[in-house]
Amino acid sequence: MARIVVRLVLIAAALGAGAAAFLIPAQRARFLTAAAGLVVGLGAAELFGLPFERFVGIRYLHRGRSARAIRILLAICIALAGGGLALFFAAPEDSRVLQTIGVVVTLLSTLALLLSLLLRVFSVFTTVSTMGVILGVASLVVVLAVTSGFEHEFQDKVLGLNAHLIVIPYGAVDVDAPAIGAIQDRLRGMPGVTRIARFIFSAGEVMVGTIGANLKGLDMTEGADDLKRALVEGTIADLDRATACPVSEAARAAGGPAEERAGRIVLGTELARRLRVKLGGCVSVMVPFASGVTEPPSYRFRVAGLFRMGFHEYDTRLAYVSLDEARRLGSAREMVVGVELRFADPAAAIAAVDEVERRVKSGHRVVHWKDLNRNLFEALAMQKLIISLLLVIIIVVAAFNIIASLIMIVLSKVREIAILKSMGARDGAVARVFLVSGATVGAVGTGLGIAYGLLVAGLAYLYGYPLDPKVYLIGRLPVRIAPGEIILVAAATLFVCFLSTLYPSLRASRLKAVDGLRYS
Repeated sequence: MARIVVRLVLIAAALGAGAAAFLIPAQRARFLTAAAGLVVGLGAAELFGLPFERFVGIRYLHRGRSARAIRILLAICIALAGGGLALFFAAPEDSRVLQTIGVVVTLLSTLALLLSLLLRVFSVFTTVSTMGVILGVASLVVVLAVTSGFEHEFQDKVLGLNAHLIVIPYGAVDVDAPAIGAIQDRLRGMPGVTRIARFIFSAGEVMVGTIGANLKGLDMTEGADDLKRALVEGTIADLDRATACPVSEAARAAGGPAEERAGRIVLGTELARRLRVKLGGCVSVMVPFASGVTEPPSYRFRVAGLFRMGFHEYDTRLAYVSLDEARRLGSAREMVVGVELRFADPAAAIAAVDEVERRVKSGHRVVHWKDLNRNLFEALAMQKLIISLLLVIIIVVAAFNIIASLIMIVLSKVREIAILKSMGARDGAVARVFLVSGATVGAVGTGLGIAYGLLVAGLAYLYGYPLDPKVYLIGRLPVRIAPGEIILVAAATLFVCFLSTLYPSLRASRLKAVDGLRYS
């Protein structure tokens, strides 16, 4: 009775998760992952819940007596793995050679340890099949952890200084125009919104000193919180304070004033380094392709602060000014004006696009954060998909090894199968015996593969492999373990392994008891 209740609960939960995936698009990936995990769990419970088939199926995989050499190898591998971990954690932070040796010894000895464990329990054919599954699953786990790390790292950097969703009115609109205020009023009170602020953004690059950069005007009352968190020097409040910068020597020699009015600007740390300017220094901002003039206008700014996002593209090509200063530059060149929204959950911004469009009505463009960086995130998603598909080939090869291993078991157990059938075992029971054998290989390989992949990913995270920020935009190899992806890898691997057991199982079930006893 209890088994029936558990079965019904799992079926209801799987159906509920599948229905929720279509009813709640924003959480579709999570619900589909949950549904896949429940289906796999239900199938495993049904298959391994059969005592007779489980006993015989696992017995066919068992090695028998364990060789002494394997036990010695097992002890050596455990000692090496422990020593490698001890060396890695005991090595000084600046000793990369010792850390590298510790990581390599740990990973190789752990792999040898898994091989020794399998040889102690399983036959050689079964061990080879299981190792194929382990390597395929571990590779998938590591690759997904790294690609998810890159995606999450880029998302954090992109959202660190950018809004989750922006609303831009069509046509030339001033930042203080009633249309901008009307947009803010219509969007206030939306669920999940934590901030609504005006902004001005340069339609193209301006020249900060001798370097091209984008300029953003901040609403000092509501839009500066994100920049405050990234600030490493200076204060945001200084952006609104009046200041002056020394004029050039030629202007001073012509009898002009020693100083001229200047605005305040916040630069990225890398941009400031390339300009060789520090906090309190002055820089010129030139607006190329300005309308109505033959010579590009130039404006003087004093550095009020420096920010660091750890994202090379932002730290070298982004600068901030107040709304008033951005409007002053906008008089020389067209600027993008709009309203930006920040949500408690970035995913909620994507789901809220339709609601925002309904509130602001026509005449506006609504863009969420993934659309603003579509090329980046699409490239990351495509890279993850292609690499994952290529690595799935390893699991498919392992599945063929499972087929070969089970066929060898069927051929070697013809007499035993005949005895089982002569004792009353039906064809379905014999087939389920070998389904249990193949599922055991898949389950053991998947479990150990996930464990080894998590070990590799964890050591990669602790090791902190350095990257060139000019190429990869971040300074170290990012690693992020997503439980949903681990569940999908496990579900997909178990499904492939289950499919690989069908042919050998059907072949075993079709053997006739009389033929098996006659020719054995």
